Amino acid sequence: MWKVIRASVIGTSHTHTGQSCQDACRADVVGGAEGQDYLVCIVSDGAGSAQQGGRGAELACFTARSSIAASLSRSKQLTASDVESWVNDVRRVISAAAEENELTDRDYACTLLGAVVGNNAAVFFQIGDGAIVVSSGSALGVVFWPDAGPYANMTYFVTEEDALSHLHVSITHSHVEELALFSDGIQRLALSFEQFTPHYPFFEPMLNVLRKRSPDDSAALDQQLAIFLNSAAINERTDDDKTLVLATRRMS
Repeated sequence: MWKVIRASVIGTSHTHTGQSCQDACRADVVGGAEGQDYLVCIVSDGAGSAQQGGRGAELACFTARSSIAASLSRSKQLTASDVESWVNDVRRVISAAAEENELTDRDYACTLLGAVVGNNAAVFFQIGDGAIVVSSGSALGVVFWPDAGPYANMTYFVTEEDALSHLHVSITHSHVEELALFSDGIQRLALSFEQFTPHYPFFEPMLNVLRKRSPDDSAALDQQLAIFLNSAAINERTDDDKTLVLATRRMS
């Protein structure tokens, strides 16, 4: 049984300017075809320069989760074409919102990261920065390295016309035991950019707590995670919005 915690926390740079949090996430277990359950996790980071970046992130997470659930209800064999369909659904919903509010898609610019994990198979996808870290047994690795684009302080967004050309997809037939998804606000804390690996000491204390708790404790642990992400120790190292999703099905 999966145990999942998640939190999106505003960064100090946005607090000082009176802006709202531009990050969003969703993470829960979804029933699929033939009674199989899947863990579905989505993270999105709205562009700070986008007028409605936070709203774009919310729409991206909600739409991606809904589209994934629809696919899972029809088939348990997911493909790269399914992932492209989810991304296109996100793009259509955002375009409709932009048109309704007489804005452009760019006003809703946001990244998109996702994981769909079954019993012995998983699908991961990503457009933009942030990262997904997975563990299968004792192996811990980064699925896609943050896609920061060709220039400093730049990345790719699901709202761009050529978004599919920046879509990374990985389908694996292995038993994923634990995973983490996070926005770029904490990627310098969670990853070793020198070695291109996860920074294990960042994850292990939190996962160790999660392994020992029951799924019913998730709400309280969500609050504790939010407090941690908003702590002075974290804010001293990053002033950006921060999202982290952690999930395990390992026993302590």
